[in-house]
Amino acid sequence: MYSLKLHNAMKNACRSKSLQACKSKLSDLSEKPDPRSITKDYVGPPDKLSNIRSYVRHIPKNETDLERRLRQMQEQTEKWNHDFWSNHNKNFYQEREEFVKAHGAATNGEVTADEMSEFYKAFLDKNKERHFRYNFSWYLKNFEMLKLAFRVSVVRALKRVKTKLLK
Repeated sequence: MYSLKLHNAMKNACRSKSLQACKSKLSDLSEKPDPRSITKDYVGPPDKLSNIRSYVRHIPKNETDLERRLRQMQEQTEKWNHDFWSNHNKNFYQEREEFVKAHGAATNGEVTADEMSEFYKAFLDKNKERHFRYNFSWYLKNFEMLKLAFRVSVVRALKRVKTKLLK
């Protein structure tokens, strides 16, 4: 469900007293909104494989080049993050299933918590380098976005000061 702020969306959608009318209005929130027609960023439900919530970022009519670069960098980073975790989780579920089949054959498919903890440890150890590279890249991407966001904030603040001085 895409929602700006769920409590506001529900409040606006459910002003009528009819529960059926409320449900039909809320069903409209399940569709991805147009980025140019919304006024705030929307957050979607967690993806089934990556568990990452998707965003629909508001695109202002007077978006500056710097703001556009920031928004595009955020979208690229979100896609990169989603792709990493989708692939990682797919591998995890596949290896976990293979482990359960191999170790649960003697006990009718049941694996003890201790055996599963061995699998989790082995999986983390095997993917340690990959997680390290992911975290390092993630920190670099966040730092770059912070620098751009800071520049956007400074430009916006200077623009507000300039308009106040001209009044």
